[in-house]
Amino acid sequence: CVSRCLSWIKRDTQLTFHIFLEQGKHQARIDKREAWILKLRIRKPISKFMRVCSLHFAEEDYFYRSKDFKKRKILKNTAVPLNS
Repeated sequence: CVSRCLSWIKRDTQLTFHIFLEQGKHQARIDKREAWILKLRIRKPISKFMRVCSLHFAEEDYFYRSKDFKKRKILKNTAVPLNS
């Protein structure tokens, strides 16, 4: 959904892909969703199928969790994409 981003979930398996928060009742969720939209300069309606790849976030936006002897890269709740 980010303009000029060529990442593809089926091809770029080393990347992680993140969904937009749904618009909910909580103001914090709305603010975070709007921050993502503004930072990524998205000018179309957000659908449930849109994803943002890990290339648009800083390394500090992640923490790692080990599960079944694999390290999983997890996006922090406070993460906002870098300027596009």
